[in-house]
Amino acid sequence: MNRPPAITVHGTASASAVPDVMAISLTIQIHHGQAAEAFELASVRAREVIAAVLVAAPDANLATTGIGLAARIAWRNEQSVPDGYDAETTIEATDLAVDAVTWVLAAAVAAGGDALRIHSMRAEVSDPGDALASARTRAFADARSKAQHLALLAGARLGHALLIRECTDEPALPLQRTKSTRFAAESMPVVAGQRELSVTLEVQWELLSDDRGSSSGS
Repeated sequence: MNRPPAITVHGTASASAVPDVMAISLTIQIHHGQAAEAFELASVRAREVIAAVLVAAPDANLATTGIGLAARIAWRNEQSVPDGYDAETTIEATDLAVDAVTWVLAAAVAAGGDALRIHSMRAEVSDPGDALASARTRAFADARSKAQHLALLAGARLGHALLIRECTDEPALPLQRTKSTRFAAESMPVVAGQRELSVTLEVQWELLSDDRGSSSGS
């Protein structure tokens, strides 16, 4: 059975949205000569950071996203020698109100001290539905315009849409890992800015020749 003639194109569009929540990834890292002591010290400091963050933002959603313990090797006199152990744990705080992030950072730095690393930060839109709907409408129009142009060049016209696939692209906004002592967290401004929410649609239309009686679709 022969497939009917068809044409497949991609349409892309984006819409702006103002982020209303943010997420922060905090890492506590401790170095000690003994593995057990390094792990215990990291555990204590992590509990202190968690408690401080919850005081600053009681509604924050906290999750442990990583725990590590590894031997450190140093190079001395052209030989590798053991140099203690590094213990670390990473905590992600999500659902943070934008205006609370400054206080969360200050609280985390105060509790974590030199052991704290601010690993990453991202701004999020809690309800992107309206922005994505707008982008989706424009992405479909973009795909249809391309398909109509190509059909015209081929001496044909569009019929019904046979297939529609969608994917969204919402990149995170990372910050490089930085030692907490380099942050003046008490006065660190945090601005959410705007997010561009992108939608890409793959659309396939049946392709009709000009001498057929079917009406053109959209």
